[in-house]
Amino acid sequence: MPLHIWSEPPQPRPFRNGSIGKRIHRSVPSTPIKDVEHIYYRFSPFDLLPVELQVEIFSYCLPPFPHFDIDEAPLLISRVCRAWRSVVLNTPKLWSAFEIEVTGSGTSPSPRDLQIMTTMKLWLERSKNYPLSVRVIHVPINRVPDHRSTQLLAVLIPEARRWRHVQFVVPSTSISSLQHSFPADFPLLQSLTLQMKGLWGSNPSFDVSTMNIPWRQLTSLDLQLEHTVLLTLDKCLVILAQTEQLTRCTMNVDCTLDPRTVHTSHLSLPSLETLHLILQGGTNATTIAAADRPEACLVQFLNILSLPVLQTLRLGWLVQPSGARSWSAKHSDFLAFLHRQAQTIQVLSLAYLPLTERELLECLSRVPNLTHLDLKFSLSDIENDPITESLLTAFTSSPEVTKKGKALLPLMEYFNLQCSGKHYDSAVLLAFIDSRRKLGRGQSDSVRGSLLKSFNLLSMNPVFREVEKHVQKWTQEGMDVRIESLCIR
Repeated sequence: MPLHIWSEPPQPRPFRNGSIGKRIHRSVPSTPIKDVEHIYYRFSPFDLLPVELQVEIFSYCLPPFPHFDIDEAPLLISRVCRAWRSVVLNTPKLWSAFEIEVTGSGTSPSPRDLQIMTTMKLWLERSKNYPLSVRVIHVPINRVPDHRSTQLLAVLIPEARRWRHVQFVVPSTSISSLQHSFPADFPLLQSLTLQMKGLWGSNPSFDVSTMNIPWRQLTSLDLQLEHTVLLTLDKCLVILAQTEQLTRCTMNVDCTLDPRTVHTSHLSLPSLETLHLILQGGTNATTIAAADRPEACLVQFLNILSLPVLQTLRLGWLVQPSGARSWSAKHSDFLAFLHRQAQTIQVLSLAYLPLTERELLECLSRVPNLTHLDLKFSLSDIENDPITESLLTAFTSSPEVTKKGKALLPLMEYFNLQCSGKHYDSAVLLAFIDSRRKLGRGQSDSVRGSLLKSFNLLSMNPVFREVEKHVQKWTQEGMDVRIESLCIR
């Protein structure tokens, strides 16, 4: 069955951490499914339907990106009977989307690799001129350059004018070596994912400008380049200024901003619903002006943006440490940005942002309509861990809190948390979760909140028997709850 189901054409989705290694490896047929014997035919009412309606029904059986698997549509449908096979083989739409995952070390060509190439060419031929939705995943497992995905892309690039939804999670060398082969335009392209993987750099370096990407057409963009060719925040502004239709955007960026290249103090993105920034880079803070520090650059970038329909904000702070923290100087400006998004934002993810307990509380108080919260902080940095007893108490609904008003984030239903866990005890944690399981029961409308449906915690704290008993009880009540400990021995 499909891993994901869309009623609209497939859109790219951010890969979850660790998901690549856990993907289901499917067997590729030993020969291209071209002439299958022993296909039986039995008349059915389905055959009375118009061919157009049959095709529409078949299309709903396909995953967004089908695999070359005889037990998965469209190949599976073609094996049912001769009538269905005839319809499937003569319908380009059913062959216009596929996913390829390159596995193994690639030290020498394998029969599977050769079969994948042959099958891909066959599907491209069957799809004729229909717009393509393609996903290629190649995460190398060693430091030896592996060019198998380069060979696949070399076959796909001549079809680039048919690309509609493409996702390439490949080594940077796979694209950089072909970057001058792209066409002058991509008339059908709507969503683009480029995630550079691998343990070696590309030579020549990849230059995204050589792709002639039609930014104005895109509704979804996921651009994660290798660290040597990261876009700066000012270059991101140049791209975003051309993306009126963009609804989802993910970028990893060098957290620097050259004010000399920023020609606007206001950039409206009227359709953007999801913004995910992975902030990298960093310099010695003692040698640069305060206005040029990464914290200042990020906040300035965010405050240039006007995001009237933003629902999801994800910020990942992977900037190199530079001595003393300098977030506090720009914290009030960051709060102003969050306050502007308060009415629309429902999902917030903050990973490793250099916040204190007080600053984190102030951030969360600015976005009261959150339903999903994801907080990730260092497991080992106990001193700077902002997840404390006071923070969890602020989340806790109790009679004392009720007298003053609602608990922090009363609408929160999903909470993922990673921290050292050294600034609170199990009793405070259990009281918080238990109180959010009782929200809405017997309370007035003025203080009623949403039931906590999911809670996941990873910390350095041991999981005691009392905690395990509560987890078991909540699980039996239908809650998705995991409390895990990372023990280093």
